[in-house]
Parts: sequence; C-alpha cells; structure tokens
Amino acid sequence: MKYKTLLLIAITSLLLSCSKDEGYGGLATITGKVYGKDYNSNGVLVSENYLGGAKVYIGVHGSSTPFDDIDTSYDGTFRFEYLQKGTYDIWVFGDCDSCSWDQTYVLQTVEISSKKSSVTMEDLIITF
Repeated sequence: MKYKTLLLIAITSLLLSCSKDEGYGGLATITGKVYGKDYNSNGVLVSENYLGGAKVYIGVHGSSTPFDDIDTSYDGTFRFEYLQKGTYDIWVFGDCDSCSWDQTYVLQTVEISSKKSSVTMEDLIITF
C-alpha cells in the first residue's frame, strides 16, 4: 500500500512540475504600435502616421511560424495578452512596390521575464 501511495505522489509531482513553453496561458502582455511611411514612385516621403488595420504576428523566438496575429487599432496600437514567460518575435509586413529598397517585414524580439510582465515595444516602422 505504501508503495502505491509513493508512486502516486511521485507521478503527481512530475506532472505538476513540468515547465511550460512560450505562448498563451500566462498573465503577461506585449503592447506596441505600427508606424507607416508612404513613399511615392520617386522615393519621396508623401505621408507618415500610425497605421490602423495592419496585421501583426507573434511567434516563439527563432520560429518562422506565428502562433497568433492581430490587427492594429485605428491608432496603430496592438496588444498580445495572456502570455507566459519567454522570448517572442513580433513582426509586421511592409508593402512598398515603388521603393528602391527591399522591405518585406520588420521584426523585433521581446523578452518576458516575469509571469505578470507588461512589455511595451518600440514602434514597428514599415513602408508602404
């Protein structure tokens, strides 16, 4: 009987002590804004402002596969909630057909170091 009780306690301890990977299930948040610069075909800046409706992606650091995405609000803000401790990549795609430089996406790496962190990123600046 003692053997079964000890075995049950050991198995329960192992299951409860497993670490969680990055992703949803926590209490941390990442917030930021997307800023856009509009260039004409001559490469001249026509306008710039925070962008509403831009799709922002989040994934585990080092992985090219996002586990979620969100559209920015009218003022360019976005917020990923319920994250666990870990390192995340946040990215957004630019779209500037007339630019002489190639800009396919802008990526920033963000570290959440505690369970209830609230991290505010630098602006993600894209061209369109």
